[in-house]
Amino acid sequence: METKETVQVNNESVFNVSDLSVSYGDFVAIKNVNMDITKNKITAFIGPSGCGKSTLIRTFNRMNDLILGAKVNGTITYQGVDLYDKMVDPVQVRRRIGMVFQKPNPFPKTLYENISYGPEIHGMAQSKDELDQIVEDSLKKAALWNEVKDRLNEPGTGLSGGQQQRLCIARAISVKPEVILMDEPCSALDPIATAQIEELIDELKKEHTIVIVTHSMSQAARVSQQTGFFHLGKLIEVGSTDKIFKNPDQKQTQDYITGRFG
Repeated sequence: METKETVQVNNESVFNVSDLSVSYGDFVAIKNVNMDITKNKITAFIGPSGCGKSTLIRTFNRMNDLILGAKVNGTITYQGVDLYDKMVDPVQVRRRIGMVFQKPNPFPKTLYENISYGPEIHGMAQSKDELDQIVEDSLKKAALWNEVKDRLNEPGTGLSGGQQQRLCIARAISVKPEVILMDEPCSALDPIATAQIEELIDELKKEHTIVIVTHSMSQAARVSQQTGFFHLGKLIEVGSTDKIFKNPDQKQTQDYITGRFG
């Protein structure tokens, strides 16, 4: 397992996590996590349910601020800035670090309004034409435009599950985030929709840094370049995906990968 001393901070790091612990009341969800997240790569977190994976990614865009009793100790720097500094605006953090959740959660609005909402409240469009272009570009990047371009005034909730998740990804990228966090984005989807989302994730890494929590080790192996293995709130090991799956340093990692526990 990497320690604070062995984690290398470099110019390609988007996040540097140092001695990070998160608790909910008396329950400690993650303990003393140290790692870097690399720019324009896909980092996957794997491990048994309830081991702290989702808690960790929620610290990256300060979603834990919204949970009563949550307490964050340690440091997370984002491009050199302490995310939890009192001068940092959480709203701006969440614009630059978007999130896609486990279950598709379109707004109860039209397809167009689902995408235009964020750019409008952030003042990113000066005219209706500019807003139209953002909506179109976002849907194209989410590989959804050709399926919905004639249905933009219909409710987002009328789409299939896979389409709804791509709509949520389009909504996330509409405000041009630098990072996209994904919390088990395929767990509610069928294999065909899952394959579409995985293909999309691979495409998105050209412009975004992706951090994904997944219960599927095969998915982590397919889509990511870096993988971290969590168990009981601790980051047991993190490294290149190839190394974690083929030649991990820790016996716990090997046992989990090979199905001896989990």
